[in-house]
Amino acid sequence: MNRQYVNRSQVAALSVHPMVYLVVALVLTLAAGLFYHSVQTARLADQVAAQTALLAQLRTTHANTLVRAAQPLPATNASPATVERIVPQERWVF
Repeated sequence: MNRQYVNRSQVAALSVHPMVYLVVALVLTLAAGLFYHSVQTARLADQVAAQTALLAQLRTTHANTLVRAAQPLPATNASPATVERIVPQERWVF
């Protein structure tokens, strides 16, 4: 019978080598996940800031519209001849 003798250091090296690759892969995966999370958080913050600015603009426009609506409209002196010259337009609804 031929017996092969293997040093214990060779067996230990074989079991440590895949572990190192596993640890490096896990660290890289964790770093990539943290980077992705930070990018998504920044994108979400930009979206919230844009929506807040848009809402503020819409509220300002709405307030200005309400102020203008509260002001009395100027009286127009429309003569009957002017009213008769207005031609009704046809509207097609499909």
